[in-house]
This record gives sequence, structure tokens and C-alpha cells, in this order.
Amino acid sequence: MKLLNSTARRSAAVLAGALLLGPLTACGGGSQAASAVNKDALTIAVDSDSASFGFDPLRVADAQRQFFEGLYENLMTLQPDGSVGPGLAKEFHYSADNTVLTLTLKEGVTFTDGETLDAALVKANLDRRSDPALSAYSAIAKGGAQEITSVSVVSPTQVAIKFAKPQPGFEKNLASTMGMVVGKSGVADTASLAKTPDGSGPYTLDPSTVKGNKYVLVKNAKNADAADYAYNKITFSVIQDPQARANALVSGQADVAMLTSPTVDFAKSKGLGVSQIGGTLHTMVSFDKTGKTAPAFGSEKVRQAFQYAINRQSLVDALHKGDIASWNALPKDSAGFTETLNTKFAYNPEKAKSLLAEAGYGNGFEFTIVGSAETQTDLQAVQKDLAAVGIKMNIKMASSTDEAFAAVATTPLGYAALGWDNPVGLMYGVVLNGFTNVQKATDEQLTAATGEAAAAKDDAARKTALTKLNTRLLESGWMIPLYESLTNQGYNTKKVQQVKFAGSNAYPLLSSYAPAS
Repeated sequence: MKLLNSTARRSAAVLAGALLLGPLTACGGGSQAASAVNKDALTIAVDSDSASFGFDPLRVADAQRQFFEGLYENLMTLQPDGSVGPGLAKEFHYSADNTVLTLTLKEGVTFTDGETLDAALVKANLDRRSDPALSAYSAIAKGGAQEITSVSVVSPTQVAIKFAKPQPGFEKNLASTMGMVVGKSGVADTASLAKTPDGSGPYTLDPSTVKGNKYVLVKNAKNADAADYAYNKITFSVIQDPQARANALVSGQADVAMLTSPTVDFAKSKGLGVSQIGGTLHTMVSFDKTGKTAPAFGSEKVRQAFQYAINRQSLVDALHKGDIASWNALPKDSAGFTETLNTKFAYNPEKAKSLLAEAGYGNGFEFTIVGSAETQTDLQAVQKDLAAVGIKMNIKMASSTDEAFAAVATTPLGYAALGWDNPVGLMYGVVLNGFTNVQKATDEQLTAATGEAAAAKDDAARKTALTKLNTRLLESGWMIPLYESLTNQGYNTKKVQQVKFAGSNAYPLLSSYAPAS
């Protein structure tokens, strides 16, 4: 079993961040910066706002884990090899029937509000699970696949978590954002987390932070494990434009940067190192499955028509060299991937037109999607394909953070990059109950397939369930995949050691970055 929320590599904040018109760094080419190496500080260029929703770690998923693990500690911790080890919980044990998990907590842990860790604080955190805004908690809320029915304080250092049904291996979920613990003041006044974090992590937020532009973390002297982090200062620099991020890395404005596939060769040609891992699906996501924002999207046949209207291979050949055109909602290394879907949903504009006619839209229809510098060229390519079957897609560039966030409720279609190393977590936390479904649409087949995947006891059962899930995501048009990309971390080899990923997780541990020798 893999981490529940570790798959949502692009959560609501990432999608919205991808829509934002973030600050661009326009710098020239040239060779990798050869200036004096400062081993005390690290700058990471990221593609979206690290704290779009503020500093509540339970409002985000794994795409923001790397940033938030600087500010908060987890009950369990993700290890460099992708396994799980002790964190704020130094020990744990299950009841004989696996319906109760008891955690034994570390002592002497201090939060930025001056309060200390105890069982009552962990209970207060987990008791927030009824808040629908907390995407990290969606699976443990009432009715969730891993519903927690009660949390009890056994002693000041022990807390017991009771589940609605047996949950062996649940401790692995506590290494994701679900397991991050907010301090007492933050729990009591959650609105304060919009501007001020309240964690016990190895770093604190520096006043030089500029929201949406750069987030500066400095070492937390009160954290016992801070010495495990090589840098005294880490800056997350928000540079949305992919070429600008690569330029920032080349010029030395950034030491590490998230690179898109088209910029990898450019970075390598300048002497930069690049570490890669696969499994990220760039996908059109149907926000509106009810027709609330655009009546046509209430029809499954209309949403399905999109599958046939888009020439994915042409998109990849033109814009994403090195990536893989995808007709599956899940990546190639997923147990649910099937080659038959590549044929079933292959480019067929006549089929798309036929479906539109059957749905009553033989003359086409018009809608608007919100775009950004990051997504603009892809959207323009898709726009031409859709126009060829009679669908007019207007592209509106987001002018503000608020507009980007609002798009999930005000527009019928969006664009996200999703990681599927744990389909169950992504389905419960993002697709069925999360930000891509603010209108609470339901699909019995998707719910059933997700449940089967969650309950699978062997690889064969898991494969069967995930194949059903993959197929239904396409048939329903909830997901319209475009291509699978590699996640690329470029790094300045003169300053930073080779970047390593934690198992199959696309976001390296913050503690894994280290100065070059």
C-alpha cells in the first residue's frame, strides 16, 4: 500500500498555480553560473504558488509537501527510499482487528506558537476532518474510504484512532500531508493560517517572504532534527514560465528548478544536472459534470467527444519532445494501464462529431477555459482540434489568483498535471471529493472501482479494479488525458549534489538536497 495522498502531485493549489500569471524571470542564456558557491542557502524554482491557500498543510496534497515539510512535521515520515519511518509518532500499534491505531508521541516538540506536542493536539488536528476544505483529510472524513469515527486521548503521549472498518497499514498515510500537525493556536484559529504557519518543522517562514513570488524558510533552532537539513536558508521562487525557470537555473538565480521536457536539453547543454522520474499525466479535467457552468458538459457524450477530438500525438510531437502521448487516464507503469484504451479512444474527429450530434450539439457549442503562460500553447493546440469538430473553446488568461482559484467552479474544463502512484488517494482526495468536483457530481462506477481498488488484497484484484477505474474515467469524460511527462529536477552541479527522489514520489524530500562536495 502506498501513501494515500502522495499521488496528488498537482492538487488544487497546483492547478490554480498553473493558471496564474506568476512573476516571470527573463534572463539570458550563457553557461551555468560560476560565481562563488554559497553552501548556506538554496533557491528552488517552482512552477506554482507554494502556498496558494495559505499555510494550512491540510488544504494541500503532495505537490506542496516539499514546501510544507519545511514548516511542519508529520506523524510519520517519508524516507529517502520511499518507505515510512517514525516522525512525531515514535511508535505505533494496531488492535487485533486493525480498527484502532494507537500512536505514541515524541516529547519536547515545540511549535512556533510556543505550545508543545501532546495527544490532545493530535486529536484536535484529526477532529478537523469534517471540514470539507481540508483536501488532505477527505478520505478520513465521515463517509470516506478510510473514515475515522473517533480520536481518543489515551495519555498525554498516546492517542488512539478508531476507524469505521479495518485499516491495516494506515500509518503510511501519516507520512503525507494528512499526517502534518498544526500547532494549538493554528487549530484554535484556523483563519490565522491564511497568513501565518504554526508548525514545528525544521524551518520557519522568514518575513522577507512575498506571497505568490518567493517563500523564504530559515532554520528553526527549536527543531531537534534541523541539523539533518543541509541549508540554513531555503527560498522557493515562483517562476511559472518554463523557459524562465530554466533560464533562472542557467544564470544562477536558482540552484534547483522544476523543468519541463522541452527545456531539459537546453539545461543539459549549459552543463546543468537533471534528475528524472515518470508518471505524471497532463490532463484536461472536467470540472463541470452537471451542466451548471456550460450546459453541454452535463452530457457524458459531449465529454466523451473530447477524447476523440484531440490529436494527442500531434500535440506531443509539436510541443513535448520526449514525453508520451496518452489515451489512458493512468500512466504506463500503473497496474490499471491498458493498451486497448489507446485504440478505443484514438484520434477520431468524425466519432467526436457523431457523439456531439447524438447529444444534441450537432452544430457545436462554445465555452471558456482559464489559461496561463504555462498552459497556453497546449490549450491553443487543443483549441484548433476542438474547432475542427465544432467546439469553440475560448482561452481566457487568468488575471489574478482569485480568478484562477474560482475557475474550478466558474468554468467547465481545466488543465492539471496529476500523479497516479496511488490512484485511491487521488480519487478520494481530488477527483471524487476534492477540488475537481466542487459541484459534487457522482458516478457510481467510479466510486465502485475506487472502492474495489482500496479493498484489493492482491495484485490481480488491484489490477482489475484499476483497469475499471481507468476505463471509466475516460468513458465518463471526467478525465481527458493528453500526455505523460517525466518530472525533471534540474540542478546546478557546482552547488548541489545529484537530486534524488523518494521512491516513486515526484517531489524530493527537502532534506535530500545537499551542497556539492
